[in-house]
Amino acid sequence: MLALGFAGLVGGDPAAVRLVALAERMPTVQDFPTLSWARSRQAAENANRAAYDDARSTYAALGPEELRAAALRELTVAARG
Repeated sequence: MLALGFAGLVGGDPAAVRLVALAERMPTVQDFPTLSWARSRQAAENANRAAYDDARSTYAALGPEELRAAALRELTVAARG
């Protein structure tokens, strides 16, 4: 999910910040010590800070099942491009 978010940011898709924000909330992604969350956040903020802040606040309130559903929605949207 984070990789798709970065690919979208590189491609100029400001909506990709939602994938970065959502990836931050996923417990499995947090276990990878090689990922730099500071750089991820900075890239998302540089692309579209308002949308990133909105996505982070939306996802912060979600429980595990709701996060999975949000991930599926966002990945489906990203796949359709």
